[in-house]
Amino acid sequence: MPMIIVSSLEAVEDVFKRYDPAFAISILDSDDDLPESVSALPEDHRIRFGGAECDKADDEACWCPEILTIAERWAATDKNIVVHCHRGVARSMAIAFILMCVKEKGSCEYKIAERLREAAPHADPNLLLVSKADEELRREDRMVSAVLDLCPCCSTVAAPVVTLRVD
Repeated sequence: MPMIIVSSLEAVEDVFKRYDPAFAISILDSDDDLPESVSALPEDHRIRFGGAECDKADDEACWCPEILTIAERWAATDKNIVVHCHRGVARSMAIAFILMCVKEKGSCEYKIAERLREAAPHADPNLLLVSKADEELRREDRMVSAVLDLCPCCSTVAAPVVTLRVD
């Protein structure tokens, strides 16, 4: 069963050693180096985007259409994917939620969001990223509603690595 592994930048090399992901989504600032393990993946199995602009609620600059391209490519396999940013709380958790929704097309978005929160009490998915994916996947605001319906995240809990099994 494939897994989505959400990781902090600091833990990503250990994730590669332990889980051997075949795909990667890197959310990094422009001055951050791409981790060696991510660089070693084929170009069509990885994307890099992001930066501080993703934290601006009124700015769509952080949306990267290739997110859905790689999500579809990954969803057609039984391989693991790693999503990483600096802390693994907002942007990476939004991408994990998007990946879960793509892989589990017929599943209820609310149940997917609950599973995300169960695995990561600190998850606070970036609403802008979720909203753009919801729109492009034609989910009729169900993804956004599911994230908004989550109870507040537990900001005192943090995990450098979170694993999410998907069907």
